[in-house]
Amino acid sequence: MSARASSGERTSYWISLVSLLAAVPLAVLVGSRGEFAAWLQRRMQPPVTVERDGSGQVSGGSWRLTSLRRLPGTLPDTSLMLAEIDVSVQAADVLKRALPCALSLTDGAGRRWDPLPLPGRLLREADPEIADRPQCTTLTIGKAGEASLRVVELFLVPRQADGFTLSLALTGSPPIVLK
Repeated sequence: MSARASSGERTSYWISLVSLLAAVPLAVLVGSRGEFAAWLQRRMQPPVTVERDGSGQVSGGSWRLTSLRRLPGTLPDTSLMLAEIDVSVQAADVLKRALPCALSLTDGAGRRWDPLPLPGRLLREADPEIADRPQCTTLTIGKAGEASLRVVELFLVPRQADGFTLSLALTGSPPIVLK
């Protein structure tokens, strides 16, 4: 046997539900202590575009795409795209605060891919020389005398994709587009 809710109870239920829908996003916004607003502002900044063989000066470093090459894929109709980026450290303390960085690959049709999370075995098979180089998420700035670093990332893309650009995101700076 079920009891019917009175109209006052139904009204209270709907008011509570709408209040909850307003309170949760407000709590996230207030709890982020301005980080959410800063993230939105960074996302709205126009990206710094760097043409092939050029370099972008951002967050205490000079970022340059040195290689973007296609390797045979592990699945049918796929390719692996290997991106190598040189980072010349100019202000180590500023660069340390901007890390970790995040890379994404975009093709000419606007499709976007994130790097493979654990590409160790694939990198060793593709090019053993670069297998031990850091990825963007694991990049650390070591000694102050270290002038440049090389970062590698591996992406799994469809074989017919072309016209690639890399987007690099760093904390507190506009995104960089490497072509």
